[in-house]
Amino acid sequence: PNHLYDGGFIGISMLCSTFLNGHDDYFPLYLICFNTPFILLAYKELGKSFVIQMLFCTFFFWFFCQYIDGMLESGTWQHFEGDPIEAPVAGGLILGIGIGIIIRKGSSLDGAEILSIIINHKQGYSVGQIYLFFNIFVFIAAGYLYQDWHVALRSLMMFAVASKVMDSVIVGLDETKSITIISHKPKEIADAVMKELGL
Repeated sequence: PNHLYDGGFIGISMLCSTFLNGHDDYFPLYLICFNTPFILLAYKELGKSFVIQMLFCTFFFWFFCQYIDGMLESGTWQHFEGDPIEAPVAGGLILGIGIGIIIRKGSSLDGAEILSIIINHKQGYSVGQIYLFFNIFVFIAAGYLYQDWHVALRSLMMFAVASKVMDSVIVGLDETKSITIISHKPKEIADAVMKELGL
């Protein structure tokens, strides 16, 4: 009811099913097609347990979406309809906490999250930063296709909140310290530190 777009490959699948086929019947097919290469990449880079947990999380995500949808349709629960600021902030908080917990426990729901985790391991950018950067292009495409930049910007605002909350949940709220190491062998040192910390 708040007209916000989803991000990641879920959002891309929604756009493709709407604009290439004219309805949402093809959404699951696009979702499988877009996510499969990243599931295989996750199996190679992050391991079998990550993929098993991802499938487990995806099943429960689908189950609870169906359950909540049924509760809303029956009138047992009511939609939250906020103003243009409330809805993106509330949605971003919920989304960031949910995705953050899933990633912190060693899984994901979407190929974009897998890509963010792998880049985080290799380059050091935070998962939230990478996920937000990826979704900027999704919302630009959505704004262009739907010809509604207000909704695209509110959706981007939601994911900006989500990315900050996600990073806080993944890293934890504890105070952190950072150091700068200057060396001719940065890769070797970074690999040794990551291995020692189990990251």
